[in-house]
Amino acid sequence: MISRPVLFAVALTLAAPAVLAQQQSKPPQESLPSSYIQHQQQLQRQSASIAKAVRLGNEQALRNALTNRTKLQAKLAEAWLGMGLSPQAAKTVADAYDADLAMQMHHTSLRGKSDHEVAALLQSAVASKRYMVADQLLIDYQRQS
Repeated sequence: MISRPVLFAVALTLAAPAVLAQQQSKPPQESLPSSYIQHQQQLQRQSASIAKAVRLGNEQALRNALTNRTKLQAKLAEAWLGMGLSPQAAKTVADAYDADLAMQMHHTSLRGKSDHEVAALLQSAVASKRYMVADQLLIDYQRQS
């Protein structure tokens, strides 16, 4: 049987390194120089300011993206109107465009295709209600021309 004083000494010996390490990693606030504390407070204020600026910047970027998407969809609708679609159909096809999804999808190569072949691809995409594919084909065709 282990006596209480021996058990206490063993427990103290095992716990001492952990307590010492904890004390060394967190120096007491009053032992820090005031310049260090002021510097830390300044860094915290700067971090908060930067975080706010990033948040506002992201909000502005989102507003810009929505504005650009609206403008692009309006231009697509105009192009579809010019190709003979009704105003409602042109808007429906144009509103399906999503630039993020378009970047991830397969783009049909238009290289070497005649205007008639491209028109057939566009008609097929619209007829099968693959509007985003049709939009991307139209964008790719206009970029190529």
